[in-house]
Amino acid sequence: MAEILEIERTEDYALYQVKDEAFLPNTFIICSEAARQVLYSPHIVGARLQDAMEKNAEIFAKIAAKHVLAGVPKKNICELVFLSGGLYYFLNSGFKRIFGSALQQCFIGIQRQRIEGTEGQFRAIAGYENFEALPEKANVIIGDTVATGSTLIKGIQLLLDAAEVKGASLESITVFSLASSSDGVRRFARLAKSHILPQHPSCKLSFYACEMLFHLMPDGTDLRFLMPSSVMPPESMQEAKRRYGNYLAKNMRCAVFDWGTRCKNPIAHCKEFLHYAEKELESVKPDEKARSVLLKMKREVQQELSEMEKPL
Repeated sequence: MAEILEIERTEDYALYQVKDEAFLPNTFIICSEAARQVLYSPHIVGARLQDAMEKNAEIFAKIAAKHVLAGVPKKNICELVFLSGGLYYFLNSGFKRIFGSALQQCFIGIQRQRIEGTEGQFRAIAGYENFEALPEKANVIIGDTVATGSTLIKGIQLLLDAAEVKGASLESITVFSLASSSDGVRRFARLAKSHILPQHPSCKLSFYACEMLFHLMPDGTDLRFLMPSSVMPPESMQEAKRRYGNYLAKNMRCAVFDWGTRCKNPIAHCKEFLHYAEKELESVKPDEKARSVLLKMKREVQQELSEMEKPL
């Protein structure tokens, strides 16, 4: 069973270290109102979602600067952006707002493809990569929503290849995840031991997840809150129960739904969420708290769709 220790608390966030042999030593959970605005409002899209993620990006920048990048020259810091979901982590914006300087950026276009004949297994296909900005002594920051971990693993494998071609050393790799499964973090730890550290023995590896390490459903996509493989500090459990009640804390379909669709195709996400909420409300299972939460979300989604119909 994982041991969770609080190591820092500020006015913006609380930071916990997760100690478990299956995870890397530098595995952390960030608790913040900024993250909760997104995780407990899986229906919000557009400007509201982007505003909330920009607040998260500022927190990520502060944590990275304090716990990973202290004393590191700016020229050695680089963001690796996974297209398209990584764009909406706004890490570059967060660093610019907090420190007044922009990040160098590398890009990979990655798409998950379901492996035929399996349940919940995916392969990641990279269609584009640009490592022009990878510095010689690279401290790499990644923003990624992690389910099975296939995108993250593929991205880091390509990073390792690019570093070898350029003759660059990887001084640190830091992952910030709004929502990550405990399974995905385990896969990251296995990749570190099998590939990253053998090639870059001094590389500092860190994983920062928001609120908790979520339970991954068999479909390999949906992330659930209070379920068997979830890992969290007590305040995250209390927050889930307070905001969602007993039923939704276990049965809300996903903490973020499809992150790529939600960010780049808000109309599709709204329609998908409405379908889910209406189906859930028609069943006899939700308790009164769940019904109240779902009805409020449904009204807000309908209002969002109505606003999208209006001309500029």
